[in-house]
Amino acid sequence: MAYLVECRVGGYVVDAGRVAGEARRRGARRILLQLPDGLKPLSRRLAECLERATGAEVVVHGDSVFGACDLQLGKASLLKPDLIVHVGHTPYPPELADGSEPPDYVVFDPAFYESSVPAGVVEEAAGILARRGVGRVAVVGSVQHARILPSVAEALRGAGVEAEVPRGDPPFFLDGQVLGCDYRVALRSRADGFVFVGGGLFHPLGLYLATRKPVVKIDPYTLRVEDVTPTGERFLKVRLFKVSQAMGSKRWGIILGLKTGQYRPWLYSRLKRLMDERGVEYRVYAAEATGADLVRSIDEPWFEAFVVTSCPRIPIDDVQDYPKPVLTPGEAVMALRGELSPYRFPW
Repeated sequence: MAYLVECRVGGYVVDAGRVAGEARRRGARRILLQLPDGLKPLSRRLAECLERATGAEVVVHGDSVFGACDLQLGKASLLKPDLIVHVGHTPYPPELADGSEPPDYVVFDPAFYESSVPAGVVEEAAGILARRGVGRVAVVGSVQHARILPSVAEALRGAGVEAEVPRGDPPFFLDGQVLGCDYRVALRSRADGFVFVGGGLFHPLGLYLATRKPVVKIDPYTLRVEDVTPTGERFLKVRLFKVSQAMGSKRWGIILGLKTGQYRPWLYSRLKRLMDERGVEYRVYAAEATGADLVRSIDEPWFEAFVVTSCPRIPIDDVQDYPKPVLTPGEAVMALRGELSPYRFPW
């Protein structure tokens, strides 16, 4: 039996029909609903909609969930849910973590945002690209806006810009979709620059660091256009300075992430091997929370630098909170090898 049910909440569309089908197949009586913080204000209405669609009890996961890499299955198991509905992301690529596929009782829903971008807004973005001498662009975005990327590309072509939406890798990446820690879809394009469709600076800043090419952002919520390139250039200078500070360090802290999807034994082994080759001493700390609070709690004069293996955005987005260089894995490889070029982000 097909369930053609959609939850439309706050401009977002969630495929409740798919959730209902999975709930029926499993005889689910309790569903755990996971949402990123930005969608938490919609949690009550979305939970009520899913309860109507499934007949099951829906419990909202109140902790911050930062992505499909952060399912927090250990905590979730305490509630004994029959189904976890993770809204706002596609499945996390298993090769980035420990190689494990997502459990089959987790349903991922992108929560597409119902929007369009007026031609005048796209023309403004085209003007910025022209001033930067960018003639060929790739149109990318966060998953919520994947459906409107082709229309933005078409509008750019109408404004005289050669534009494409790079192909994705379903089910992990839709066409044009980028993550804060993975820009493979953008990197496969031969574009001279990028138009990013989405809100905030999290994704477009990472896009600049991963490609070092001009990035223009179109915000589908505010319909504002922003040239992110100058911000990206400033962040890149800061990151290169941090790498240079860590060069020659002989005593490192390796912070190994333990969150679901953020445990990366392959990366941990590579860093240890490189440090052993360079005659570097290190101490390993394993934790779920791998940010500034942990670094400050373990820091002492013995340590000269740290590397975080969980989320590569922790060193970048919290840069002002650290007393010593805290690097992404790619940056740590640069420092250990004594290289400032090429810049490696994220891994």
